[in-house]
Amino acid sequence: MKRIVSDKDCKCYTKMKKVLEKLELADKDYWWLISDAEFINAKNDSYDLFFNDGYELIKTADLVKILDKNDYQWIWGVFSAIPTKYSAEEILQYDLPYLQFFEEGEYNPYYDEPKLQHPLAEFEIYAVDSTEMFIVTGDEKLIDRFKKNYPRYKLT
Repeated sequence: MKRIVSDKDCKCYTKMKKVLEKLELADKDYWWLISDAEFINAKNDSYDLFFNDGYELIKTADLVKILDKNDYQWIWGVFSAIPTKYSAEEILQYDLPYLQFFEEGEYNPYYDEPKLQHPLAEFEIYAVDSTEMFIVTGDEKLIDRFKKNYPRYKLT
């Protein structure tokens, strides 16, 4: 598993519509489990579409439709890409992934050995404090697309 970080390639981190397009994920069939998230909604017209339960579970096509209307700037968040062969019930039986850890000894997604927090996820995209993003994945093709589109990346 690898963690690849971008903190110098974008003016406003993280704009997920652009990320999905650049990484060629906007037409892929995933469940997106979005957790530990906070975002800026400049239009104030769609906020209630997200996080009624502290997380959102949404398919790619629906997420893209929402982002077409307003490509939010994500301040914090974990986007776990989970194959649609799993049901919502199967996905939600596990703890929600997080980025902002609070207790000593708790897994730190940014500094500890990279791992997928959700056991059904193929990869995870993290928005970090409006200043950077990173991906945790073992998929070399996804890493190559990241490197191509975010050339000032760093592997950690």
